[in-house]
Amino acid sequence: MDFEIVERPETLVAGTVLRSPALAVEGPRRQRVEDAWKAQLTRTMPGPPATAYVDHAPEIGSYLTHIIGYRCESLDDLEPGDVLARVPGGTFAKFVTGGDNLGDAIVSVWRSVWDLEAAGTITRAYTGDFERYPDARTVEIYVAVETGDEGDR
Repeated sequence: MDFEIVERPETLVAGTVLRSPALAVEGPRRQRVEDAWKAQLTRTMPGPPATAYVDHAPEIGSYLTHIIGYRCESLDDLEPGDVLARVPGGTFAKFVTGGDNLGDAIVSVWRSVWDLEAAGTITRAYTGDFERYPDARTVEIYVAVETGDEGDR
């Protein structure tokens, strides 16, 4: 799958928290994600829909905190009861896809990310990843990657 390397500023995403093994791509876990999105989309959100993946545990190869909700410009956008995730700015592999079934398109991208990581094409930084949805049929997925100069910081 094609991707480009981009620099991004810090991104704030707020909403509902799901704690899950990797990306919940199949079965009951995927249904939990879909149900959470349905609930989010019934309310008025103060920012555009977004997803954040933070608090990775790569040492066990799995768990992360998944925030389903909306992008915030500042803390002033945070709605009562929502949880805020901060994805630090940095270097990201940007993937863009879409289609009639956005859920399947997203799963396809994440499977490609895992394959690219396993092949050594990208080295994930695990500082935080996020998804942006420009419209109902398109997703931009930003995966934090190492650039090779992390030791210089």
